[in-house]
Parts: sequence; C-alpha cells; structure tokens
Amino acid sequence: MTNQITEADLQNALPDVESDQKLAGIVAETTIHRDKWGIPHIAAENEADLFFAQGFATAQDRLFQMDYDRLRCLGRSSEHLGDSGLAQDKLMRRRSLQIVSKRDLDVCSPEAKAMITAYTAGVNAYIESGAPLPVEYKLTGTKPEKWEDWHCILVYKVRNTAEGSFQAKLWLAKLAAEIGPERTAAVSPGSQPNALMTVPPGAEYSGGALNAIEELTNVVNATESLRETDGGSNGWAISGDRTESGLPLVAGDSHRGLEVPNVYYQVHLKTPEFQTLGHSIPGVPMAMHFAHNDFVGWGMTHGGADTQDLFVEQLRRTGTKVEYLFKDNWLEAVRSVEKISVRNGESEEVEIVETHHGPIISGSVDSGWGIAISDPGSRGGTKWVDAAYAAMKSQSADELEKAFDTWTDRVNNYPYADVHGNFGYLFKGLVPVRTGTNGWGPIPGWTGENEWNGFIPNAELPRSKNPDCGWIVTCNQRVVGEDYEHYLTHLYGTDYRARRIRDRIEDISDRKATVADMSSIHADTVSIPAIVLSSAIRELPALDGIYSAAAGLLESWDHDLKEDSSAAAIYGASSRELNKQLALAAYGSLAGGVTGEYVDAGAEDQLRRQLKPDFIRRLGEGSLGEAPYGFDTTALVSNAFKAGVDYLVDRLGDDASRWRWGDLHKTGHVHPLSGAFPEAADQLNPPKVEASGDGDVPFASGSPTPAEFAIKTGPVNRYIHDPSNWSNGRWIVPLGSSGHPASPHFADQQNMWATIETIPQLWDWLEIAGDAESTQRLLAE
Repeated sequence: MTNQITEADLQNALPDVESDQKLAGIVAETTIHRDKWGIPHIAAENEADLFFAQGFATAQDRLFQMDYDRLRCLGRSSEHLGDSGLAQDKLMRRRSLQIVSKRDLDVCSPEAKAMITAYTAGVNAYIESGAPLPVEYKLTGTKPEKWEDWHCILVYKVRNTAEGSFQAKLWLAKLAAEIGPERTAAVSPGSQPNALMTVPPGAEYSGGALNAIEELTNVVNATESLRETDGGSNGWAISGDRTESGLPLVAGDSHRGLEVPNVYYQVHLKTPEFQTLGHSIPGVPMAMHFAHNDFVGWGMTHGGADTQDLFVEQLRRTGTKVEYLFKDNWLEAVRSVEKISVRNGESEEVEIVETHHGPIISGSVDSGWGIAISDPGSRGGTKWVDAAYAAMKSQSADELEKAFDTWTDRVNNYPYADVHGNFGYLFKGLVPVRTGTNGWGPIPGWTGENEWNGFIPNAELPRSKNPDCGWIVTCNQRVVGEDYEHYLTHLYGTDYRARRIRDRIEDISDRKATVADMSSIHADTVSIPAIVLSSAIRELPALDGIYSAAAGLLESWDHDLKEDSSAAAIYGASSRELNKQLALAAYGSLAGGVTGEYVDAGAEDQLRRQLKPDFIRRLGEGSLGEAPYGFDTTALVSNAFKAGVDYLVDRLGDDASRWRWGDLHKTGHVHPLSGAFPEAADQLNPPKVEASGDGDVPFASGSPTPAEFAIKTGPVNRYIHDPSNWSNGRWIVPLGSSGHPASPHFADQQNMWATIETIPQLWDWLEIAGDAESTQRLLAE
C-alpha cells in the first residue's frame, strides 16, 4: 500500500482493449467495438457470449468502481477508507443486503440467472487474465476478490434499496421533537396547492396543504427513547402528432450525485435475436434504464413513492437471545454479530438484529429500543431482474408495461415511446398498502396497528397511454390527485422543472418537433423561483451602494441561470443565503444541517421539498402574512440578499457587472479514495468545469447541501430516443466511459455535458465497425 501514485502507475493501469483474447467460457467469436468516446458496442452470436463480453468489457473500464460498490454494500468500505467508512458500514451490515441479494437471485428465472452467470464469468475472466489492475488497488494495497452471481444484484442494491424515504422520516422525527409537532406540520405542507401532476398530464393538484399535527405528535411520542440515535430526474415523451417524423419521441435525464467515475456506463449489445442500447450500472448486466431496443425506448425518473416504513421496536435480551414486543407478546428476533475490518485501525463488531418488520438500523438492544426498516425490496426475493430482462426484449409499449409488472425497488416513473406510435407513462414498483400515518416518521412497532396490507395492485398504479394533450412529463412532481385511493407519499418534489418542460413543449406546438428540440429542453435553465425572489429583492426599500447596483442588475434579467450571467450570480448567492435564513427561522438547533455547520441530508431534503417551495409560493402570491410559521418576510429577503451580495464582493470583487454565475457554479467531482489518500487526490479527481442552472431547472445542476455552490448533484446522463430512426438518438454523461484517470475517455464527455451538447447513439453496425477507435475479439480457448 502507498499514499502516492506516479504518472507511470496511471499509464500502466490501462487495459488492453485491442488484442484478441482467448478465454475459457466464450463459445463463438465475440466482438467489442469501442467508438471514439470509448463506448463499447458488443456483438455476439448468442446471449451467453454477449453478457460474458459485457462483464469483461465493464471490468476493463470500471473494475474498481464495481468492487468498491460491492464492498460498500457488504459493509466493508472501511477496508479502503478507514474510520470514515465505519458509520456507513454499520448501517449496511444491519441492512443485511447480502441475504437480500441472494434471495433475489434465487427467484430469478432460468434465463435471467443464465445472463447473470455469463456476466459474472466475464468479470472473473478479466480479473484472472493477468491484465493490469486499476491504479486504486496500488493505493489500497488490495486485490479484487472473485465476482459471484449475487454480487450483480448487490451492487444494484447499493444504488436503490440502500436509498429511499427512511432518512426523511428520521429527520422529521428529530424536527418534531425539536420545534414541536405544530410547527413541524406548518413547515411540512406536502404538495403545494395547484402543483402540476403527472397523471392525468396537464392537470393540477386541487387539494389543500396537509396538516399532520396529530401524526407528528405520535411520532414524537414513539421516538421519545430514541432521540440520541442517528438516523430528481426529468423524463418526457411527446406524441407523433407533434413530431416531424410522425412517430413519438422520448427524452430525459437522471439526477444523482456526481461520482468518479459516473454511476452509469453506456453500452450497446447485439445478438441475432435482439439488440439494446442504453445506460448500465457497472456490475449489473443489461442496459436497464434510459434505453431502447429495435421496438421501444424508455426513460426513468424516481417515482418518489414512500415505500420504507420505520417501526420503533421494544427490545430485550433473554440469555443469548434478543426479543421484541409485538401485540403484548415477546417474539424472538434474528440475531448475529459481524466484525468490520478497518484500514489502519482496529476491527469493530456490530450486532445485527431483525424483527418481522425488518432489520434494526438505529438504536440498540441494550437501550431497550430500536428502529426497524421495512422495505419491499428486502421482504423475501423479488423478481426485478426479470422485469429488466423482459423490458430489454419488449417489442411494444404494452409488452414494456407487462415487463415492469414485476419491478420492485425503487418505485420508478417510466416515460416511453415505441415504433407503433404509442407513447406514455408508467408508475411501477411495489408500494405497500397502509395509511398515510406511516409516512410522517417512525411509528410504534409493538401495537400491530400500522402493519402493511399487501401491495397496490399493478392495475391500480398510475399510468397514461397516448393522452389527448400529446405529451407526458415526469420530473418527480406529484403523481396523482387527492382522490387517488392509495397513499403514495407526503413528500413529492416541486413541479418547477415539470412546468418548464411542459411550457417548452407547448412553445413548439406551432411546428413539428425534432430531436434538436428535445435537446434544447435539456438545456433549459430558466428558474421559476428566481422570478419570485428577484421580484421581491427589487421591491426592497432603501437600497444603496453595491446593494442598489446588484438589485438594478435584476431589473432586466430574464431569470435564466446562464454561467456568464451576473444577475444569476446575485440570485444564486441570495438564494443560498435564504436557505440559511429559513433554516434558522424554522429548524431551531437543527439548522446547522443547512447553514453548513455539518451535513444533514434530512434537513436539506425538507428545506428543498417543503419549507422553501412553500415560502416561495407564498412570497409570489403575497400570502406570507397568512403563513402558519410566522416569518418576517421582508427581513428574511433583505438579510438573504445583502448577505449574498456581501459574499460576492468578498469573493469576486466590488464590480457587480463582472460577477459571473459560472465563477461560483463549478463541478465538484470527488473520487471515493480522495479523502483517504489526499496525496493522490489531484490525480484521481477530474478537472472542474463551470455550468449553467441550479437544482430547480431542467439542467438540474445542484449541491448536496444548501450552503454550497459546488455542483455535486445533477444529470448523470441525458438521452433522446427516436423510434422513427434509432440512429437519430443522442446521449451524454458527465466524465466519460472509462474509470481510469489516465484514459482519454476518463472525462472526454465532461465539457460537452456542461455545455449541454450530446453525442450520437451509434446504432448502425457498419458505421460502428468502420469508425471504431478499437476492436477487440474474444475467442474460445
């Protein structure tokens, strides 16, 4: 193990992507063409060879990322990161995702299992080939362990099952205990009145704000003994009646944390029976999402459904056993103890306890209390792999919908379009049937009053096929109206991005839309909240000096967050300070998660989805005097604006006309080993680039905490699928195809991503072979 790497180390880690490889496990010659961006286009004579080659090619480009995700999900990241990985590892061990993954593998169909086995064989063929290992292994002094079939499912789990709604519930419980149920209810109104909904397309939410005082009071009571414990995407489709080709178009982008390398890996797969192109997760076969085959294309956004409940359990030890109370009876829990190895530190033991609700993720047996997480993806085996496999081979929109009937975690929104002229929207996944009481925070597990009653039947999940309005838009906004019979969630995202995309689609209704028009929607950076806040700033009284000059720049501003805009910088700085002011006014001692004193994802999420949108809505309507939380509006806006201007003067100088949003708003990609190996950080981290937008616009380039400007979340892909001619499709990712810092494809898409350009989705195999940067044949031994 070393703390430093040289340029020679970086170069020596690059894989050979050109020489023929004779490998056990290959039946017939299989070809990997890599295009000018290093994206693999794989052609095979049979499925087994196809997925073997996908595993081999992915390992060539992303082996360390796959391995790191595997260790994270197994609760072993401390082996690389040291003490900084311990908290995450303890949670992952308690989630028992190894058991969950093996259950999912057990229920896979024979075809899906064969696909996974072939992919695994390809990964291991690369590991065992004697090829150079990624440079990260030189830093950690480790080697990759053998890949196993269930690891393919495991590394998907770390991106999905390990996420969800439970963090927000834990934080609401803390907030209710801090400021009281009444004030927590006031700053958590649920969906905003008149929010644009997904289904039916174009309709607005007509229900009122939620009032959860009683539910939140119960949350406070249920968590009394646990106070000390821890605890966005765009997609749209438009009708062929609106397009130049006469067939529909589907487009979008997925918003996640910006990782090194990127979370998604572009790939194109072909056998004589089918072909597909899309974005894969390294370590998982297929192109699961944001993909198309010869017949249908689809995107994906997070459905936002609340599918994870938190049950407060009463616990006790009885000899060597652990028991929990349920309906006045003490039941035996499943218990084990595991040891976590820590780089440069002592090993630590973690006790793993599971009730019938799920694993205990917070609290302790010795305290007598714990929180169990109940998750559809962890209750027995689920057939999500078969759903993705069937979707990959679907030949129409109807077959795609049927394929996703067995989709599990997380719940997703799927915009789609097919070659038969159909377009629409699907909401798919397992959503437990229970009351909305479960949605406000941890609930008593010992009473039996909050149990699940099965799952919402597929036939009752929201959907829309070929709507008369000619479009669908899904951007994490409210899905359905107040008359929908099932509880989905209290905490939808805002409708800002959905409204902008809806408006952009309507703006081109007087002519026929093209792929270029879809790309222009990706590029939209006009901010709805900026319209409101900049207007309020301009109305502030008695501004002088630099404050008057800054406010004057907002007078003629078009509210477009372009990187070269001075007004955008003023708004961005003021908005950041408003986040802090709102948190200080609303959250009491928990405001530090927004002001930047510490990281608190729950605080950031509540502010972004609930408190700030409600404040902005009331500010625009002039109804803040009626707000139940009693803020001094003028003081909040004035303090935020002046603090923002002061920050800009200190950082960019006192000439407001020279301020630029792009000077503040730059990417902040950080390699996962940078913190543990700071001497190597400059070689592992990609260059920073400036970009337009923020978290409220279609180009959703945001920050993980409201106190930052660095872009650390945003579109981790963009895609446009054209069923009239799949070769017209476009795509892009941040960074590039390769995970090797010395590769020319480590970050060759980054500047295009930042300036909202795209590259072609190559589909014609003569063109692919003729223009390939490299071609590698995998041959039978």
